[in-house]
Amino acid sequence: MPLGLYTTELNFETIREIGQEGKNSQVFLAHDKQLDGEIVVKKIKKIKIINPTEYYDEAKKLYTSTHSNVVRVNYGCSDADHVYIAMPFYKNGSLKSVIAKKHLTIREIIRYSIQFLSGLHHIHSKGLIHFDIKPDNILISDSDEAHLSDFGLTKAMNTFGFASPEQIYSKQVPPETFTSSDKTIHFDIYLAGLTIYRLLNGESHFHNQLAVFKSQSDYINSVSTGNFPSRTDYLPHIPLKLQRIVNKALSINITDRHKNVLELINELSDVEENLDWRFFAGKSTEQWERNNGTHTYKVEVNFGNPKNISIITTKTNNTTIKTQHEKAHCHNNLNSSNVLSKIKQALKL
Repeated sequence: MPLGLYTTELNFETIREIGQEGKNSQVFLAHDKQLDGEIVVKKIKKIKIINPTEYYDEAKKLYTSTHSNVVRVNYGCSDADHVYIAMPFYKNGSLKSVIAKKHLTIREIIRYSIQFLSGLHHIHSKGLIHFDIKPDNILISDSDEAHLSDFGLTKAMNTFGFASPEQIYSKQVPPETFTSSDKTIHFDIYLAGLTIYRLLNGESHFHNQLAVFKSQSDYINSVSTGNFPSRTDYLPHIPLKLQRIVNKALSINITDRHKNVLELINELSDVEENLDWRFFAGKSTEQWERNNGTHTYKVEVNFGNPKNISIITTKTNNTTIKTQHEKAHCHNNLNSSNVLSKIKQALKL
């Protein structure tokens, strides 16, 4: 075979759209006819890419950022109107889809966070700023590991460590978004902190805070002053140490955040409290459950009557299935002013 340039043909069949990335692109589940397997294809409009030399920029960034916690790119190709980027298909979806179904334990959140942060640290070492860290863009592999994805907004840093994004996801932005065009890796650190915040407290908690804003100026002011998201409103089982780590990443001042992603990873690795409580929310109840192998503990809070809130705490032997009440942590006639302290005491079991 002589050396030279060859043009070949790739064939895939789209099965269904699985994500709307934005005005410029779509994401499909597809069947790769050459390899006879399912893949994910991101379809990008060429007309929206000003410079033709940038057609494959996102694919190149993925390709050169090979890491065990970064989604790999299979290949890039194009037709007259679109660029296509082919990636693996992960049936577990994104972290956003995971936390939409259930609350994660602290142990699960730390594990997923360290994994996607490892990928983020790697791309920072390659001179890139991601600019779009959020639960939607963290995919869960078939081996249950978090992979950082979607490099559509990623930019290369200049020699001073700055880069300017062309677009920003408006619901998740750091304060410097509104004050300067040049950004550093601390932009990503803030977004990572906000992503972990969403994992800890749940999507409804995050979006309920967003829904309060009546104008863009209210939103900008709240982000700029550190009032959004609430740095004090965490679920009772979330350790104070972990709250402080997340709040540090969410600092208004860049200099108060973690110096780099590795520092954030190291701090998360030191959290050892309340690792296995899982939270469940009902219409008028909240429940925590923890299984240590021998026993299953449950703390259930009934908010049906705001003036008579009750806590029932039980311990079940996993072998005999015998359940007993933990009387020291069962309460009636509680109100909103004293129920939180009682929940925290029960969660020390």
